Amino acid sequence: MALGVIGAGFARTATESVERGLEIPDFGPSFPPPLVAASLKRRRSASDRMSKLCLSGILAALSLLLPVEPAHAEQILRIGYWNIPPHVVDAEGGRPRGAAISFFDEYIAPELDMTVVWDAHATPPTRLMEQLREGTKDAMIFLGKTKERSEYLHYPQPYLDIPQTLVLLTSHPIERIADVSQIYGLRVGFLTGGRLPEKLRDERIHYDLIAGERLFQRNVEKLLLKRIDAIYAPLTIAVKNIIEQMEVGDQVKMVPIEFLEPVLIYTVFSKKTVGRAVVEKYNEALAAAVRVRKYKDFVERYEARTNRP
Repeated sequence: MALGVIGAGFARTATESVERGLEIPDFGPSFPPPLVAASLKRRRSASDRMSKLCLSGILAALSLLLPVEPAHAEQILRIGYWNIPPHVVDAEGGRPRGAAISFFDEYIAPELDMTVVWDAHATPPTRLMEQLREGTKDAMIFLGKTKERSEYLHYPQPYLDIPQTLVLLTSHPIERIADVSQIYGLRVGFLTGGRLPEKLRDERIHYDLIAGERLFQRNVEKLLLKRIDAIYAPLTIAVKNIIEQMEVGDQVKMVPIEFLEPVLIYTVFSKKTVGRAVVEKYNEALAAAVRVRKYKDFVERYEARTNRP
């Protein structure tokens, strides 16, 4: 028993000597250096295995904490749209037309290194936003910004700013709108789920909200029938285009809302399926595009080309 304790002590001393790089003394045949070296080797092997296990555990934990870029949108970008001429026109044959579509295809899509898949048909904006929230759609070509939408959408740089107007019958006495009180008491047509500025959220303004297809056309029809008094038109160009298509420009007028800032329009991306890297690529492509031609100029050229007899 005593010899075992003494032997263990000598072995421990020898091991510590090797670890410190000291020469191992010759203790005779009972304590050969090869046995001590083998013991040390086993200790180091076990220590190495433990270190590797700890490192693997740390890396696994970090992978759970760090954000992961969605994989789906790295290959395909599914883009939805709603019918809003001249920016987007729902066309037969499964492919949309319009200035915003052409601008994206020409200047943005080639820089994203992705396959762009346009929806076969237009979808009402409220339904599109729900698809983006759920991750069943990756992007939407034309949308304004709100705080609530920013919770589930990436907003890159805007590509268009539009003055806000009120559409009235030509017989209406209002010629300019400098204060919100001028709108009090009016029945104003607008869109379900549409962006409504804080200054217009007043119970003294009576909103008539609609959803579905042909939103602006239906509101113009209701105005002409005097079922509403006015149309809130944050998208002036789109409403102007529809009024021209309906050939009712002599019956209605567009009055700027002077106390409101222009509406900024964006291509938006679902946070559920699209990573920040795609948004950054979009911003770089947009910056390069506007150096060549701003979107407003592109729209004018597009309309001149498509309206040519």
